[in-house]
Amino acid sequence: MNFNVKIFLPALVAFVMFFLLCQFRSVPVSQFWKGYRMLYVYSEQLSENEILAVLEKNGCSSIVSSSVQKLPVSSQIAPVQAQDSRSYLFRRSEFFTDKNHRAMVFYVPDSQVSAMERGMRELAAFQGTALGTDGKASFPWIAPIITLLLFALFIAFSKNRILYLLGSFFFILLAFCRPLFTVGAASMLYLFAFFLFHRFWARAYFLKTAMNSPYVLLFSLSPLLVLLLSSPLLSVFYLLAFIGSASVLYLYFLFQQWVESRCSFKPVFIRSARMIPVFGRLGIRLLAALFASLVAILLCFKLSGSVASISASAAMPSLPAPVSRDSGELVNFSDFISWTWNTVTFPYKKITENTGSEPREGERVSIKDYQEQDGRIVTVETQAYVYNSDFRDSVYKLVENLDYPALEKMMLRQGKNSGYAYTKKASVSTSERFASLLIIVFCTLTAAIGIYYIIGRKRYGLSI
Repeated sequence: MNFNVKIFLPALVAFVMFFLLCQFRSVPVSQFWKGYRMLYVYSEQLSENEILAVLEKNGCSSIVSSSVQKLPVSSQIAPVQAQDSRSYLFRRSEFFTDKNHRAMVFYVPDSQVSAMERGMRELAAFQGTALGTDGKASFPWIAPIITLLLFALFIAFSKNRILYLLGSFFFILLAFCRPLFTVGAASMLYLFAFFLFHRFWARAYFLKTAMNSPYVLLFSLSPLLVLLLSSPLLSVFYLLAFIGSASVLYLYFLFQQWVESRCSFKPVFIRSARMIPVFGRLGIRLLAALFASLVAILLCFKLSGSVASISASAAMPSLPAPVSRDSGELVNFSDFISWTWNTVTFPYKKITENTGSEPREGERVSIKDYQEQDGRIVTVETQAYVYNSDFRDSVYKLVENLDYPALEKMMLRQGKNSGYAYTKKASVSTSERFASLLIIVFCTLTAAIGIYYIIGRKRYGLSI
């Protein structure tokens, strides 16, 4: 009965880990705007408010749309000011329609994608209504394939391929369930750590030797900590894969014991795990292969710039999207800052001044006052506003504190220097947080350990 429990518990844990990794697998979705999914709707029957009502009924909130926009900045002295057709306040309406001004455009927060999809199904049932979204799932094969190739190299040089396959399976699964560059790099470090560990397997003191090896511990546990910088969730998935691997290895250990118990002769290794070099010549060469794979991951990430890209679609209209600053045809956040400056300084300028011009760096606006000094009335100027970094910082803070889903908040999230234009193929898509930094950390760790090992060998006159 006790033996059955020993088998049942690790088998259950391995199954649960496998289920969790598969159930919560995620394919990156490319999108035009960071933090938002675009929904465009053609409708002969529904108005904007009716579309918003359907989306809100299905659980969407804080939708950035034309009708919910307010006056973001006003002057207490002159709250009503004339705006010409080229004013930022009028031109921002271009963000809520396609280039041909036929579709209505809405921006739904990323966290409400499921609710948006429910709303889309209901909207599609209305006659004369067509709709679509910018999000497109695209499986990024690069990182999982590089991870798989490194695994193939390791298993080719493995002394016990069944053992290595069982111990690596969950991390290959992780690389495909979470096909991110950082996850692929983390999985590669574990694959190397397990290659070192599997050489000790079944020898005397093999588990204790592995636990006392700084190399095995560094390569297997450091990704768990480094991934926290990108996302705590990624660390959780790494831990799930680690637990799954440990459970499968324990089952394999029990199977080996059962096989040995049925044999009249039990072979044992002459040398204990303590007598086996951690690296050896093969280990240092495979460490070089690991480093090369990590560099390849880093280069692929830099060249791709994102985990997936958006392909142009004939059915998709030209929609507002972040682009390079130079190619922007729509207003941007700098235009908003200029408009804010002209709005708040309007009461202090002469009517003959050009109040719609772009402010110059260091431009000042002063208030004239009159005071009595030595029996005379003199003019005193008090500085009211200065166009500088402090003013711009105050605008950023003002936008962040707006109490409605403002377009300016969404623009600020894209980057203060972003440009915007109508396009079918955007340059902005879902990206990994601190991916370059994390992969560089993995590369540095691998290179540092390799250099340390080589220097140590050379110091004692040993060949590599």
